[in-house]
Amino acid sequence: METLTASKVRCTLSIILLLTSAHLVITGHATSSQEEGGIVAFSSNFLLSTDDSQYAHHVEVSVAISDNGTIFAGWKNSDLHNGPGLRVSIVKSVDGGTTWTEPLDMPMFGGEFTQQSDPWLYWHDGTIYYAYLEFEPDYFLNTSNPDFFTQITVAKSEDYGSTWTTARASNGTYFADKETMMVSDDGTVYVVYDDVNVDAEDGNATVRFTRSTDGGTTFQEMSVIDEDPGYVGPFVAQNSTGGLFVAWTWLDSTYTQGAIFLSRSADGGITWDGPRAIDTGGNHSAATAPGGRPGKTTLPVLRFDNSDRLYLLWSDLYEPDDHSWDVYLCYSDDSGETWSSRTQINEETTGNQWNPDAVIGPTGRLHIAYYDERNNTYLPLYRTLEFTGAGRNNPVFSREIPIADDLTASSFTRPGEYLGIQLDENEVPHVAWSDARDGEMDIYYAQGLNSTILPIPVEMIVVVGVVVGVVIVIALVVYRRRR
Repeated sequence: METLTASKVRCTLSIILLLTSAHLVITGHATSSQEEGGIVAFSSNFLLSTDDSQYAHHVEVSVAISDNGTIFAGWKNSDLHNGPGLRVSIVKSVDGGTTWTEPLDMPMFGGEFTQQSDPWLYWHDGTIYYAYLEFEPDYFLNTSNPDFFTQITVAKSEDYGSTWTTARASNGTYFADKETMMVSDDGTVYVVYDDVNVDAEDGNATVRFTRSTDGGTTFQEMSVIDEDPGYVGPFVAQNSTGGLFVAWTWLDSTYTQGAIFLSRSADGGITWDGPRAIDTGGNHSAATAPGGRPGKTTLPVLRFDNSDRLYLLWSDLYEPDDHSWDVYLCYSDDSGETWSSRTQINEETTGNQWNPDAVIGPTGRLHIAYYDERNNTYLPLYRTLEFTGAGRNNPVFSREIPIADDLTASSFTRPGEYLGIQLDENEVPHVAWSDARDGEMDIYYAQGLNSTILPIPVEMIVVVGVVVGVVIVIALVVYRRRR
């Protein structure tokens, strides 16, 4: 009786094991660390806005991650893809983004019937905070009525979103709009917003600052940072010594030019220094480009790294004749006194790139997400940036990676003014964004994959399985013929 030689057996088994390993790799069982290769792709996209019973469209999403890894995402709902906010919602995942709860609508302040918009999430020390604006539905029909309700609301939950309490976080004169929020290490909650006189022809707005020293139970209106027509979108950040920094956009009455301003406080927000313009070379405008493309606004993002380098991120129109928006970043190593020259973030200069957001890892790596529009469609992209060298002034980028696995038509003109990105404890990015792949604006989620394993269609898995089966059959045939 003739048998296979040892070398032939080893060869055949090696082929089988190789293809079996390939099958395991393709189906996603192999992993590698962030340090080995960084983020190389994003997971399959998960639909978060699963309830269309009251509102067909869902946009403008914020993300927060708790100390135990619970992921929260909040967004605003509307009956039109480019309409005003009507209600804000929240979902959470307790298993790292694998499964999610059904959307929960946030409470209306004081039990009144209000419209809601502009969601903003922040996690701190066992509490999830949710800031959003609220106003009476008839507010814009009679804006001169002082009794009409408009405010920034901060809701908080100490049981991971099961129950909520709300507080009034603004006390302005006009329409409270475009808030951001952060919580310091000592638990002080800071909120900035623009208070807009919608009746004024020049669009006069006041940048206001409030804080809570009792964990978000009550808020005090601390100061007016500055006032001028066209102020919008203040963003608050804090350095390691407790200094507060607020950046915002100024737009002229035609929305065709403007600037980004920065103001600082060393006494907890009681007083602020005079606003200073940052990077005045851009257009700093707001526009809906010809052809119905998505609306774009120059809103700043302000972040500190662990060494107190201050980063400013924004989108801008430096080539207005070409209608080309790009994402830019500059930084300051002296608390905003001086700034670096701007660095373009997006790899491609064609089309439009806008609505950036960024979060910074423990080693100073910036994880940046933004929308990218080309050929009348758009989707979110991701890339990282590190500054190397003795002065940390040499930018080193990763490649651009698509986050969405489908495109949104540019006819959906208002995905909101921001998307959401946060890092988990392993420095893996978790991203949520607005997406109209199914003909209406929805909120989708994906997380970065820090291995060389790319998502492969089921058809490919079937092909590999067939190949493995064929190899096994061939091996058996060879074995029988050798007997």
